[in-house]
Amino acid sequence: MGELEKKLARHTRKFVDRPMTPDELQVIKRSVADSYAGICASLVDTTILRKFSKVVTGPGAGSGIPVWGVGRESSIDDAVFLNAILARRSDLLNTYVSPTAMGIVHPSDNVALALVLADWLRWTGKQFLASVNVLFNLSARFADSYDPEASGFDHDAAATFWVALAVGQALGLSEAQLVEAQRIAGEFGLTANQAAVGDITDWKHCTYASSALRGLQAARLARAGFTGPASIYQGKFGVNRFYRSADMAFGVEPDLNRIIFKRWPALFYCQTPIDVARDLSSNISEASDIRQVKVETYDRALRNGATSSADNPASRAGRTHSIAYCVATALLKPVEYADFDADRARDPQLQRLLGAISVIEDSTMTKKFPSCTPCRISITLENGEVIRQERDYSHGDPRDPLSRDEISDKVRKNLTGLASTFSKNKIISCLWDAEKLDGLAALRAPLEQDRTKRSVWE
Repeated sequence: MGELEKKLARHTRKFVDRPMTPDELQVIKRSVADSYAGICASLVDTTILRKFSKVVTGPGAGSGIPVWGVGRESSIDDAVFLNAILARRSDLLNTYVSPTAMGIVHPSDNVALALVLADWLRWTGKQFLASVNVLFNLSARFADSYDPEASGFDHDAAATFWVALAVGQALGLSEAQLVEAQRIAGEFGLTANQAAVGDITDWKHCTYASSALRGLQAARLARAGFTGPASIYQGKFGVNRFYRSADMAFGVEPDLNRIIFKRWPALFYCQTPIDVARDLSSNISEASDIRQVKVETYDRALRNGATSSADNPASRAGRTHSIAYCVATALLKPVEYADFDADRARDPQLQRLLGAISVIEDSTMTKKFPSCTPCRISITLENGEVIRQERDYSHGDPRDPLSRDEISDKVRKNLTGLASTFSKNKIISCLWDAEKLDGLAALRAPLEQDRTKRSVWE
């Protein structure tokens, strides 16, 4: 028993020693720059940052590693958990969809973790990028082999295992210790999908972070000599009993060119609907002209973006995960972070539009997923006219990718309040030339400010 964890441990050690090709390096750097923009976007959220501040000044707080947005240090555990939340909070993180529709992950969650590890272990830019590459490859490999959501677990559930492998590798664990790190990680528990059903709560922003924290602890314990059960994936009560799983293949690497970038700070399944709504908005003079809006899309999008609370979401995560809320917002204006605040949600015009929207499945579109993420929106105006628009995928899909300039602009925009114009340009240069950096201080500096107060640049 325990053959899969042995194969994964062996694969991780061999993969680390394989240098990236120039094309692979560009793929990773695009994702790092895009993910960095998402982290910076989260730093406008003083609500969550004040909670961070209470954690790092409360009982059990440590020191040594900066916690972003609060101008303080704490333990490596606090830094991994809290900083990883900021990769998710803005909902600008990218998405990898298994070509078999098996699983879905957000590889860019891993960038925050890698930045914390780089600080902790004093990495160069080249070491940081290599770690991101390992994390991305492992997360995509698990997505190709596991679908936790189909069994009632969060799609981030497997992150505990790939983080244990990646952190273990970074800490210099032997192959045998990497095996035990996975086994210990599994014994820490499997992440339930409760935060994403019924009333979606803001714990959705913490699911990867909690998995990363457990993966970190598992690697540290394995390094100290702790051992886990004899098997964690294929045993009688192993992961394969709980998650829908397939055989994990090691002959072909996952295609990271499949990663889809987000243009809008919302759920992955809301990206195409927002794009279609923005396309239609130019044909509407006044929001009051809209009588009815019908959104047609595929079943997996409905499962995640048309839950029982999606018509009246009560939290930030609930609003970013509501197709109806996102479409209503996009018909009025380009979607921004502040559009998911509680004050904005009470806007009468937005509420009226939200009540006019229905979201239904189109079986033809369901058959197109995962090769496409289609959506059609039909709007009936008060004069009886019907206007209609559809797309097969969002802007940010590999078939309609964000350009390097668009990614740089995304970074520049979300650095507002965090850096001067000169510093923004320097940071963007560092992101695109990260492999040449002796350290990552320039990238960390904007993140390490105290954002619970106003920035001098605002």
